[in-house]
Amino acid sequence: MSGSIVGLQWVYSGSTVGLQWVYSGSTVGLQWVYSGSTVRLQWVYSGSTVGLQWVYSGSTVGLQWVYSGSTVGLQWVYSGSTVGLQWVYSGSTMNKRQRELHGQIEERQR
Repeated sequence: MSGSIVGLQWVYSGSTVGLQWVYSGSTVGLQWVYSGSTVRLQWVYSGSTVGLQWVYSGSTVGLQWVYSGSTVGLQWVYSGSTVGLQWVYSGSTMNKRQRELHGQIEERQR
């Protein structure tokens, strides 16, 4: 493991708590943050790049996933009665779809 970096960081400030772990060979990272009503979890691997992020804040929940070889992306957000989904794939051609669904959960179940 010569030439590699390992790091661990913990932060507490007021209503914010954070924990971060990093390993640098080809780069691995994990981050967890809590601040007030917001919680965030982020994970990163950098070989050909993988990323995962999860966020919760009040009535909003978000999930984001990224893979970068030939590029794949997925983002999902829920806030109150709004749901958003974004999907990106980039191989030799770019293909992007975006949807927003509005309305109450009961209306969607009909």
